[in-house]
Amino acid sequence: KQWYQRRVRVSMNSGLLMQSPFSFLSSLVTEQLEADAKCKSFSGPSGETDGRCEEEVAEELAVAWLEVIKRWDGSSRKKLKGTVDKLIDRGVPNDLRALIWMVLANDSNKSTLRLKYPELIEQTSPSEKLIRRDISRTYPEHKFFKEQGQEALFNVIKAYSLHDREVGYCQGSPFIVGILLLQMPEEEAFCVLVELMESYRMREFFKPEMRELSLNLYILSELIQEHVPELHTHFKAQGFHPTSYASQWFLTMFATVLPLNAVFRIMDIFLWEQTFDVIYQVGIALLKEGKDILINSDIEGMLQYFRTTVYKNWVGAEDGLIKIARQVKLDQRKLRRLKQVYVTEKERESAEMEECKRLSFENSVLCQRIRTLEGETCHLADKLIKGQVSRAEQAEELFILKRELVALRRHDSELSERLKEETRRNQYLDTKLQTICGENEALRQALMSLGHDPLQFMESTEIPSCVYSSAAVPSGGPSPGRSGEDRCEDAGYCTFERQVSAECSPGAMEMLAESTRNHKEVEHCRSVSSDSVISSTGSTNEASHNSSYYKHHIQIDSKLVISRSGGTVVSNGPSSIANGLKKTLGLEKKERLL
Repeated sequence: KQWYQRRVRVSMNSGLLMQSPFSFLSSLVTEQLEADAKCKSFSGPSGETDGRCEEEVAEELAVAWLEVIKRWDGSSRKKLKGTVDKLIDRGVPNDLRALIWMVLANDSNKSTLRLKYPELIEQTSPSEKLIRRDISRTYPEHKFFKEQGQEALFNVIKAYSLHDREVGYCQGSPFIVGILLLQMPEEEAFCVLVELMESYRMREFFKPEMRELSLNLYILSELIQEHVPELHTHFKAQGFHPTSYASQWFLTMFATVLPLNAVFRIMDIFLWEQTFDVIYQVGIALLKEGKDILINSDIEGMLQYFRTTVYKNWVGAEDGLIKIARQVKLDQRKLRRLKQVYVTEKERESAEMEECKRLSFENSVLCQRIRTLEGETCHLADKLIKGQVSRAEQAEELFILKRELVALRRHDSELSERLKEETRRNQYLDTKLQTICGENEALRQALMSLGHDPLQFMESTEIPSCVYSSAAVPSGGPSPGRSGEDRCEDAGYCTFERQVSAECSPGAMEMLAESTRNHKEVEHCRSVSSDSVISSTGSTNEASHNSSYYKHHIQIDSKLVISRSGGTVVSNGPSSIANGLKKTLGLEKKERLL
């Protein structure tokens, strides 16, 4: 055994084994079989020694694995399945584990990856700081990683982060790399790591979506419900999901939970079976063994159990753990069905998520449209309010205009009534003026019938004061607003009143009084008619027409009271009338004396 171990170490150190492993193993097996002719029998798959010592059993197991390696080729997995299944349960010799892992991993691209590895470690990875931070926490108590192992661990992890940029670096991968580095050099560890990630689908665990991890956790939960239903009920009641304790089982191959020897045994089985069944089996075995403790613990107690108690319970007992785990029987059809159910459920959830994303997008579009419409609504509301205010102002203005229109119509109606009244009054005054003019003409004819020219008679005759009686002079004396000349002429009224009583005759008095009244009424009609016409119609043409009309009649009337002397027109004031009357009265006096 010492010779075998020494030969393997020397070969690995010299690189001979790495360059031609299968030729070397063939020669090694031949030499070993010839040197150990005493070894005629093999122990059974259950590990019985048939009364032989432990060293003989270990040597016998190593020779059996060497025979498997010698016969291994690309199609040997199916041919040697029965033999390897028995050997894998007994374990893999630690000195041959590196070779066996490399053979089981079936590294088809090992030559290309070995040439690529030196180039990758010379490059710079964007995850170097994270890698440096995490490798110090990877197997901190192990002697290998306290010395030269950390640098090798850093190189392999950095090389893979550059080789598979989609996955890059993910926490948990240093433990897998550490397991490999404890068995083989950096280049071989890198090649086996690439095979584990690609051929064994472990890279799906480290993708950002971690879909493969979610699938395996779902299957583990269903298996726990089947094999340990009491514990499954307790976990569900406590809200203790497998992600809280089992995620590291898949990401690190139990490297953070179990001793390294147990982890190596799990890796042996995983590399041979190429499925995650061994993880399910070991996980259920751990739960079965700790059921009594877990079922009486809360979440904190259960987490503490998985962190520390599990490791302590299985130190040096890895064979017993693997034996218990291999007794857990898994129905492959059920596993496929669970996988199909999970995939279907995830597809449904994915479809629902896509639908939710679509609806969310449509909702965001609609929300944006609503905000736009709200802005437009606010703008229209402002316009509506402004329009209502404007219409209210217009209505108020219209009301005011209607009120003014009503007032104007009322005023127009009143003016129309006044105009009609003044028109009737003007007609009455015209009629009266014509009557007065006729009377004046009759008086003139009467004077002419007396044999005197009226004008000469009025100029030569003194009119006594008795001619102006109360019937001829309005009460209150002369009208205010008359000119100074008129007021001087009005002063003659008092003289007439003092002299008339003894000197006038009744006929002369009547003629004088009638003439005076006619004169006054003509003047009054002229002023009233002019004011009425102008105020009622506001028309300058009509006022001018009326003025001309009354001027004509006044001129007709003035024939009785004006005299012509050499072509000069004399005013028809009271003095002229008095002079004419005086002449008439003197003639009558002479006639009376005669």
